[in-house]
Amino acid sequence: MSYPDSRTAPHPTEGPLDPKPKSRVPGGYDAHGGDRQFATTLARGLALLRCFAPGETVLGNKDLSQRLGLPRATVSRLAYTLMAMGYLVQDAESGKFRLGAAVLTLGYPLLEMFSFRQRARAGMLDLAERYRCTVAIAVRDRTDMVCIEVIRRGVRLGHPIDIGRTYSLVGTAVGRAYLAGCDPAERERLLNQVRVHAPDEWQRHAGQLQRNLTDYPGRGCCTSVGEVLADVQAVAVPLGRIDRGELAALNCSFQRSKLDEHHLVDKVAPDLIALARALV
Repeated sequence: MSYPDSRTAPHPTEGPLDPKPKSRVPGGYDAHGGDRQFATTLARGLALLRCFAPGETVLGNKDLSQRLGLPRATVSRLAYTLMAMGYLVQDAESGKFRLGAAVLTLGYPLLEMFSFRQRARAGMLDLAERYRCTVAIAVRDRTDMVCIEVIRRGVRLGHPIDIGRTYSLVGTAVGRAYLAGCDPAERERLLNQVRVHAPDEWQRHAGQLQRNLTDYPGRGCCTSVGEVLADVQAVAVPLGRIDRGELAALNCSFQRSKLDEHHLVDKVAPDLIALARALV
C-alpha cells in the first residue's frame, strides 16, 4: 500500500493508502476476442460486482450500464441472476443494488489460504505500535494491489486501509515495492499493462516510480510521499513469495503528519526491512 505517512515526529498518526475510490471494472474483453473458451456472460457478471467500491456501495441500472458499457436490459438480467444467487440485494424504495452477503463467502476461503498472515501479525503489531501507524501486507490484483492483512494503531482518520481494498500498483509505496521484488521480465510485462490499461496512472506516477526502482538497490525500500493523497505517506519493502507462491509486499503508512521521506527511509524502513527478513 503505498501511502503511509510518516513525519519527523516520533509518533506520526495512522493513515491509509489510496485516493478517492476508482472504478475496479476491467477495461474490456478485447484481449479475449477470439477465445472460444472465454465465457463473456460470466465475465460481465463478475465485472458488475467489481463496480461496487467503498465510495459507491449503492448503484442503479443506469450507473452499472455506464460503467460496464452494456445495455440496461443486459445489466438488468445480470443483476437479477446475481440477486437470485445472493451476490446482490435490491433496495425496496430506490430499486438500486448493493453487494449481498454471499460475496463474503468468496473472499473468506481465499484469506484463509494466506496462513502467512497469522505468522506476520505479532511483528506487524509491534511495528504499528512503535510508530503509531498502519502496517499492511498486499498482493497484486492485475494492475492494482490488494490488502490481505492490516494492523492499525493510532487515530482512525479519513483514508482507512482495510483488507480487500485495492491500491495503485505504480502510485503507492506497496505497489512499487512489489514491482521492485519482481524479476525484470515480469516487471516490464506489468508496466506495459499499466501503460495500456491505466494510461492516466502511468502518466501521473511514472517519474516517481522509476526513481524508486532506481533507488531501491541502495535503499532497500520504496516510498510514496503525498503523491496519491496529499496527507499520506508510506514506505514499503518486498516480502518475496508467501503462500501459494504469491509475491507480496509489506507496507507502513502514516496520515496527517509532516511529509518527510528521510524519516521514512532512515528511521522506519530499517525496522520494516528487519520484519520482512524475519518473516520470510
